[in-house]
Amino acid sequence: MKSSLKTLLIIAVSLLAGIIIGWLELPIPSLNTDSKQANGSKLQQVLQIVSDNYVDKINNDTLTDETINGMLSNLDPHSVYLTAAEVKRENESLNGHFDGIGIQFHIVEDTIVVIQPVKGGPSAKVGIMAGDRIVKINDTNRTGAQIDNDKVLKLLKGAKGTKVKLSIKRAGVDKLIDFVVKRNVIETKSVDYSGMIDGDVGYIKLSAFSATAFREVSKALSDLRYNYGCKKLIFDLRGNGGGYLQEAIAIADEFLPKKDLIVFTKGRDQKKKNIAYATSGGFFEKGELIILIDETSASASEILAGAIQDNDRGKIIGRRSFGKGLVQEQFSLTDGSVLRLTISRYYTPSGRCIQRPYTTEDPNKYYEDFLARYVSMETGSDTLVHTDSLRYKTKNGRYVYGGGGIEPDIRLPYINYKRSPYYDDLIRSSLIYKYCFDYADKNRKSLKQFPNGNEFINKFKISTELLNEFKSYAAHNGIPVKPLPPQDHKRLVILMKAYIAQLLYDDQCFYKLYLTIDDDVQKALHYL
Repeated sequence: MKSSLKTLLIIAVSLLAGIIIGWLELPIPSLNTDSKQANGSKLQQVLQIVSDNYVDKINNDTLTDETINGMLSNLDPHSVYLTAAEVKRENESLNGHFDGIGIQFHIVEDTIVVIQPVKGGPSAKVGIMAGDRIVKINDTNRTGAQIDNDKVLKLLKGAKGTKVKLSIKRAGVDKLIDFVVKRNVIETKSVDYSGMIDGDVGYIKLSAFSATAFREVSKALSDLRYNYGCKKLIFDLRGNGGGYLQEAIAIADEFLPKKDLIVFTKGRDQKKKNIAYATSGGFFEKGELIILIDETSASASEILAGAIQDNDRGKIIGRRSFGKGLVQEQFSLTDGSVLRLTISRYYTPSGRCIQRPYTTEDPNKYYEDFLARYVSMETGSDTLVHTDSLRYKTKNGRYVYGGGGIEPDIRLPYINYKRSPYYDDLIRSSLIYKYCFDYADKNRKSLKQFPNGNEFINKFKISTELLNEFKSYAAHNGIPVKPLPPQDHKRLVILMKAYIAQLLYDDQCFYKLYLTIDDDVQKALHYL
């Protein structure tokens, strides 16, 4: 899993370098007499020269996009240009909804398999079921090696009210079954899970600061407090890359008493702006609080964690956060694309800016430093060097530091969780999920003896026979069977059960099981 993340990050930040091997001095061609072009900027002149004279035919839109990206790369790592298509995708993830047919799917052996239809969604209403194989979309075969997640999403998403025909293979039915699904608005959630995990300890996992994040968190806090007697809380921001600033401020307000400073920003004039203070009436202004963070917690996550830490409201536990202290404003362009330009820096209540250092001379270094830190955390070390100039004090006089993300009050380096090589190989291979998927899919009828997820959690057992069958499956796929230490054996059994529960029921059932082996969560419980 860690190696996959590194690979993705390296791909994400790779840049294409242009090499000039020779040139010809040509007269600058006269521009169109159109007044806008005649008075155009140097950039517009260059784009037109390249478009008119380059040796090969080029795509003007692509050239323009790449020119803008090149210009922004000389400003900072977070000023970006997004095409209209990219804007649409990002808006779907942050606005809390999209138009589609309402299914969770997974591509298994070159076939689209329905994991779960969204409850009350368009697919569920017409009768599509978990385990169904989508063979055709609009009468076109959609199986085989050429199919991938992006292609499936493009085919299944569409404007509300439009229809899509699905031809489905269902277990026990000889012929394909045709369904016509009318697309509708599908709600997405930012709170992945909320529930009680130990006595009076509640848990909330927030995956993004979307437009609905505050509403979802408030509902979860109210439910945990009034219906389940939650007095202590673990608020999980691991993997949360941020989102809307106002959502982070509103959620921080749920934890902080009136008049506590949450965040402020400074722009070019270096005067404090957008100063946000907590108000009264938050759902969890009292009670023990832990914020879990990791190296991918960024932006809005760091605003929330910084506000809690600087006001000494709770403990920050985990690994140093990403370190994004810049604020972007979105400027819409005429073709639907947008420019997200850094307009200010944000500061935590103690006055810290937690933006990691960057250089425009070598944009790659910003991400290379992140990868180096990620690797160092596997050995228990960190790459941040403290300087007195970046030292600040919390409300109660504790020292905290800026310039490199939010440092946890209690560090949980990856080296703490060293597992046996055999277990690590199984995790990295993704074979556990694949095997559990096949098992759940083939045994749906027999597993229906459990009417709901809670019954399954309480009564289903991973037998020795089933575990050995999985090990043989893994051996057949290149991972020879080796002894498992007792702790890793226990983790494997619970993880298999959690995956099967997720595939048969929902994510809620998965988290109820998985949190019992989540190292960070279990460590955090000891500090409450």
